[in-house]
Amino acid sequence: MRILRSIYAQLGQVCRIWRDEMRTFVRDEGVFLFCLLMPAVYPLLYAWIYNNEVVREVPVAVVDNSQSAFSREFIHKVDATPDVRVACRAVSLDEARRMVERQEVRGIYYIPEELAEGIFAGCRTFISVYADMAVTLQYKSIYMAASNVVGRMNKDIRISRMSSLTTARDEDVAAAPLQFEEVPIFNPSLGYGGFILPCVLMLVLQQTLLLGIGLSEGTRRERRRLCAVQRPSLSRGYGIRLAVGKGLAYFMVYSVWAAYLSMVVPRCFGLVMLADWRDLLAIMFPYLLSCISFALMLSWMVRFRENVLLLVVFTSIPFLFLSGISWPQSSIPAFWQGVASLIPSTYAIRAYVRMASMGATVADVMPEFRALWTQAAVYFVFASVVMWRTRRQTES
Repeated sequence: MRILRSIYAQLGQVCRIWRDEMRTFVRDEGVFLFCLLMPAVYPLLYAWIYNNEVVREVPVAVVDNSQSAFSREFIHKVDATPDVRVACRAVSLDEARRMVERQEVRGIYYIPEELAEGIFAGCRTFISVYADMAVTLQYKSIYMAASNVVGRMNKDIRISRMSSLTTARDEDVAAAPLQFEEVPIFNPSLGYGGFILPCVLMLVLQQTLLLGIGLSEGTRRERRRLCAVQRPSLSRGYGIRLAVGKGLAYFMVYSVWAAYLSMVVPRCFGLVMLADWRDLLAIMFPYLLSCISFALMLSWMVRFRENVLLLVVFTSIPFLFLSGISWPQSSIPAFWQGVASLIPSTYAIRAYVRMASMGATVADVMPEFRALWTQAAVYFVFASVVMWRTRRQTES
């Protein structure tokens, strides 16, 4: 009976900690904003911004010094592509550059005077492409539009020089004897949104948890008060009960957000979703546990309420790069790969991208699955120790 009473008392303490933490969600405006509103609104805003997937109708300026049939054909065909729009025809290259500086156009096509003469003489001539590299997607559109048009014009020029060809089939084979077929996989639209959004969705879960738990712990430290605890309860086992009670509150809230971000948001915006919901659930469960324990463990760094904002803002972009999705994992130095292995979002992003975009199952992402469970266990132990020590320091 004594053992049962002890277990009952400990469970009651866990429930009180959970109750107090749930009240924090409503009473603390910062925790309410970062844990209840941001996970709902921020992914929608981000997905809406990149909903078009690709950049279209990028304004460019053309400097046509040739004034020939070839230059006019090039300008007409480039303007007809969905990627760019010929906004103006500049008199000189200096004038076009000033337009780029004023952001009236994003790129320049410079056609030299000797274009037609060089083509008729059988010499190689060049059309120069100048692009604003501040936005990589716009540069890609400007460059690809010119490259595709020049490729088609080269084919027509080669055919016109072959007098022995009699049929259209002979002309096609002679102009391009070796063809290739481009089949984009995993990202059929070749869009930026389908590439970056899955990473952001997983990172939002971790970063908002860091914000919410950091704000909650920072507030308690500032106010120098305990969370429904008496002095005799501050035993070593209390750290475990505190981590379980607080973790349970955040897990209940974020289990909803995990399902919302991993399954609802991608389908709302037409992103590729090949994963089965059971596989996603199997990954989200250890990911949430590891994120909660990770945030509780790092809460010792939050001396003041505002500190957590600096911590999360500073780490968000590095965490995204270290995941190995936006930057190739093989190109990341060994030291930073070691740092990345300590971050829960690293494994969750890799697993989620493979499952959602490539149709992988849990068996295919087993290394990431095991890593998340290992992090959840290790960080829970550290979180229990940290919570116990911080409560003792706060009491004293």
